[in-house]
Amino acid sequence: MKTLPTLLALCGSLLSPALALAHDGPEHEIDELNERIKAEGESADLLLQRAIEYNVLGKANEAFKDLERALYFDVHSPLILRELSRAHLGFGRTNEALDAVNSGLKHSAAGVEHASLLMVRAEVLRARKEPQKALEDADHAIREHPDNAGWYLARSQIHQSLGLKKERIKGLEDGVRETGSGLIDAEWIDALIDGGKGQQALARIETELQDARLQSTWLIRRAKVRLAQNKKDEAKSDLEAALTELNQRLGRSSSDPLLLMDRGHAYELLGRKDDAKKDYESARNKGVVDEWLREHLKAVGGDDKKDDRRPGSRRGRSDEKKPEDTKDESKDEKPADGDESK
Repeated sequence: MKTLPTLLALCGSLLSPALALAHDGPEHEIDELNERIKAEGESADLLLQRAIEYNVLGKANEAFKDLERALYFDVHSPLILRELSRAHLGFGRTNEALDAVNSGLKHSAAGVEHASLLMVRAEVLRARKEPQKALEDADHAIREHPDNAGWYLARSQIHQSLGLKKERIKGLEDGVRETGSGLIDAEWIDALIDGGKGQQALARIETELQDARLQSTWLIRRAKVRLAQNKKDEAKSDLEAALTELNQRLGRSSSDPLLLMDRGHAYELLGRKDDAKKDYESARNKGVVDEWLREHLKAVGGDDKKDDRRPGSRRGRSDEKKPEDTKDESKDEKPADGDESK
C-alpha cells in the first residue's frame, strides 16, 4: 500500500561489496570494529564501516564523528563523502550535504558508484525544494545503472510531487521490466489509479485479490477505483472488508505502523476523519517519516509535527506481485530530462 521509509532506504544498499559485513547485529559489529581499530589503528575503511553501524543504531552523532575522522585518511573517497552527505542531511544541513555529495561526484567512478551519489543528491535537492533538479539526477542515475528497484520508486515520488502522471506510470513500467520488483508493481498500480487509469488497474487488482492471502491493501485499491467510478456502495463494502482484516492483524501486531497507515487510509476513504487522524498520528509517533503520511495527515486535519528533512516514499508489501508489462496510455506533461550539472 502507500508507505515507505525514506528515499535513502529506497536507494537500496549504497555500499560496495567490500564494505558489506556478515551481520550478527550492529552492536556486535561495532565491538569487532573497535577491536580491529585498537589492534590495527584507525583507517578510512574501518571508520566508515563503524559509522554505518552507528547509523543502523540511530547514533547519528557517533556516526558523524567517524565519517569526519575517516576523511582525514581519504579526503576524496566517494563512499565516505556519500555517507557524510547523508549524515548532514539527517541533521538538516542541506548546504553541507550538497557540498559533500558534489565533492563525491567529482571523484566517483562511472557506474553504480556515480549513480548512487546522484540518488543521494536527488534526496538533498528534494529537501532543498528543488524537485526538478532532483528528477534530473534520478533520471541520470537510472540511465547509468537501471537495476536498482529502489531508485525507480524514489523517482516515482519525485514525479508525483511534480504532477507528472504520465511520466510516473511509464517510469514504473520501465522499472518492472528492468527489475521484476514486486514493490514497483504496487507503486505502478497506485500510479495508474492516481493517473485516472482505474480500469486498467482494476484488472490487475482483481487478479491479485484472487490469489492474495492478505487482501486489505488490494481491497483499498479497488475501493479507490470504485469511488472514482461513483460506485459508492461497492467501495464501502471493500473498505469495510479491509478494516475487518486490518483490525484482526493489528490485534496481533498493534505496533506495526504500516498497518496503521493502511487502516487510516481506509477510514479516510470512508469519511471517518477522526479515526483516520488517530491511526496516522499513531504511525507517525512510531517513527514513520513519510511524505505520503504527511499529506494525508493534513487532509484529515492532523498536525504533522515531524520535521521531515528527508523526503519519504511509499513502502510496498511482501504479498504484492509483479505486474505484466503494459503500454502507457496517459497524455499528461512531457517527461523532464536533464544533465548532471547543478
